[in-house]
Amino acid sequence: MSSGTKVANQDQHARSATRPQRPAPPGPLKPTRARRRPALIALGLALVALSVLASVYLATSLGQTYQVLAVTENVPRGATIAADDLAAVDLPTGPTLLKPVRADQLDQTVGKIAATDLSPGQLLTEASAVDELGPPSGQSIVGVALAPSQMPSTDLRTGDKVRVVETPANGGEPPTVAPFAIAATVIGVEPSPLGDQMVVDVQVTSNNAAGLAARAATGRVAIVIDAVGAG
Repeated sequence: MSSGTKVANQDQHARSATRPQRPAPPGPLKPTRARRRPALIALGLALVALSVLASVYLATSLGQTYQVLAVTENVPRGATIAADDLAAVDLPTGPTLLKPVRADQLDQTVGKIAATDLSPGQLLTEASAVDELGPPSGQSIVGVALAPSQMPSTDLRTGDKVRVVETPANGGEPPTVAPFAIAATVIGVEPSPLGDQMVVDVQVTSNNAAGLAARAATGRVAIVIDAVGAG
């Protein structure tokens, strides 16, 4: 072999050694099985069943109603409820916080006394129609005449929680200790025939009624609102 041929063969072997090798083609992928989790499957089935039950309940309950009594005329507190003051209306069945009087109780309701001011459109409840109007046992009602300066500018309404506070005499020094005060609930508010005063009927415990009446007679009292009721 000539020296030229030997050199050519060595160059060819060198180029072959440095040439990058092609990677072998990937083999076929093996199919994998999805793992089924029994807990997730059971949860899904339970949700589907719950949705079906909810749909059935709504479909059956939304179309059902029952009749209750609603007020059609203004009935002031203490007035007798007449048949013309009430009407039967449909109310959907289902859970509710309302406790309206059912329409089939109309005859038993007529002749009762309005325990609070009734307005057209409101539902009549058992608490708003009573056989006899008066304070419960252990409670008394006291009337307090007040000038505008002795009461808040906020309108007092039935059910408001207030305190009746004894005030100093005109020109007197403010008290150095907490003044006499009685917790009360507003029962009614009416204009007084004497000037611009208002007469506020308040309900207090019977053991505080005499003391409050005596102080109210002096005119040295004021009303403080603590919590506003629904009225």
